[in-house]
Amino acid sequence: MGRNDSGRNPPDPSVVTTDSTYSEDGVDVTLIPWMLSLTAAERLEALESTMRSLLRLRGDVTET
Repeated sequence: MGRNDSGRNPPDPSVVTTDSTYSEDGVDVTLIPWMLSLTAAERLEALESTMRSLLRLRGDVTET
């Protein structure tokens, strides 16, 4: 996930190295407070950005 309109970025995984970074089922718990710090519009932008990236990786969408 990249920078959103607010200019805030998700935590850098190379910086966070403690065992408490992930829950028992493998969820990166550092993303929870980051996502909650965003407004609803910023969360939607992050989701849309992720979806565009996934579609490009699958080859479903071309760059315009």
